[in-house]
Amino acid sequence: MPFDLTVFNKETYTTMVETVAQDIDKFNQASGGTITLINRPSRGDQDVYSKFQGISDLVRRRNVYGDGAVASVRLTQTLENSVKVAAGTPPVEYEPAQYAWIKQNPTDAAIALGTQLGKGRMADMLNTGIMCAVAAIKNNPKATRSGYARPDTMVNAAALFGDRSSAIKAWVMHSACSTDLLNYALNNDHRLFAYDTVNITQDPAGRLFIITDSPYLVKYSDPAKPDASSLDGYFTLGLTEDGIVVSDNDDYNSAIVDITGKENLHVQQQAEWSYNVAVKGYRWDMAKGGASPTNLALATGTNWTQVPESVKNTAGVLAIMSPTYI
Repeated sequence: MPFDLTVFNKETYTTMVETVAQDIDKFNQASGGTITLINRPSRGDQDVYSKFQGISDLVRRRNVYGDGAVASVRLTQTLENSVKVAAGTPPVEYEPAQYAWIKQNPTDAAIALGTQLGKGRMADMLNTGIMCAVAAIKNNPKATRSGYARPDTMVNAAALFGDRSSAIKAWVMHSACSTDLLNYALNNDHRLFAYDTVNITQDPAGRLFIITDSPYLVKYSDPAKPDASSLDGYFTLGLTEDGIVVSDNDDYNSAIVDITGKENLHVQQQAEWSYNVAVKGYRWDMAKGGASPTNLALATGTNWTQVPESVKNTAGVLAIMSPTYI
């Protein structure tokens, strides 16, 4: 069968879309909606939306015998946003003659590449969402607690929400951190969902444990030297519903070109797409962080600003946990 470049491109795109869509459905359901992946295209560098702000002291005590003036309060809205992140692949090069030589259907290669790209794309979306949430919440002293990798540190972090602590539905943590917690007899052996390096479990209190070895959940004393010698602890996110929302913009595009001048004909493919990331209760500062931001900008806490007056109306809390062996 001749190598059909048009078929290859079509098969790669179709496989990628199907792989991502199927696992998005499973992840959204199993994570309790704390990290939500959706298909909702947006225009421009950011998607701005408004929310009504809560009015403090809305109920007053009145004097039934009085006739004095009462100061008015205003019903206002606050603006939150999601920031658009651009992503893509490096050029992927292959030789069509290799498939013809072994009489292999080139569609098999398309499916393999599409599957890898689908999984890699989902992992990037999840990791970027986690990175943004850690950055935003870490920069907010009202939403962070530090301690050893023990249950009491998580309890103290959740307590920052006061009477709304039950709104925290899930903990997002590194597997090394969950190992320390297991030593304190936390029961997280109820398996709900697995996707490559991501596992979701549940503790006796009903909060989900989303366990993933995301690099953005590891704390290093020297960020320029991210290895064991610089390990300083872990970040554990306590998230509310829709704490992190990552929305695909449905703008996947790819190109395939022939490369001549070599011993064998080569083919090169490159793809690109974008998605938006929103952290509930926080606004991406376009003036500081800029449009089409880098990972460094997204991971900089000062580029995120708390919007609601109360921290209880934000994405959640962050437990900064030192390894128990330190």
